[in-house]
Amino acid sequence: MRASETAVFSIVVLLLGALPVSAQEAKPVEVTPYVGIGSAGASPFGAAVTFPLTSTLSLETDVAYRRGEGDLHFLSTSASLLYALPRVGQAMPYVAGGIGLAQYGAPVFSSDGPPVGTERRLALTVNAGGGLKMPMNDALDLRTDARWFKSFGREGSEQFRVAQGISFDVGKR
Repeated sequence: MRASETAVFSIVVLLLGALPVSAQEAKPVEVTPYVGIGSAGASPFGAAVTFPLTSTLSLETDVAYRRGEGDLHFLSTSASLLYALPRVGQAMPYVAGGIGLAQYGAPVFSSDGPPVGTERRLALTVNAGGGLKMPMNDALDLRTDARWFKSFGREGSEQFRVAQGISFDVGKR
């Protein structure tokens, strides 16, 4: 439980620290379809929608799908805060952290011990990481994102994911 308290505290501090900053330019909502490589052995794919809150802070919602254990396939969703760091040339690095829910497969054991199947379960997750956005043109950005995920519950686990996507604006720039 200590890790979740630290994650929530970090997100609140990040949000409160960025609120006094006034937006200098109107940023559009961005949609980023992506495909990733994960430590869970399955390649997730999904989409993230990023809503600007200030010039440096954004709220991102994410939905992902992955092939799971046995014949089960799993969804996950999260809400994260993205904090833009100072630009490096044309590149815009950022840090991210958030919470979400993820489905996973828990082993079902027989009376004599060995697993006989997989049961669908749901777990609370926290994530932390960062990434880099590189402009391709006025409306498209190439985005690389690396995240650490920690799930809680009886079969809690840690996973890593590196995702690559193309962000496009929804609205005016």
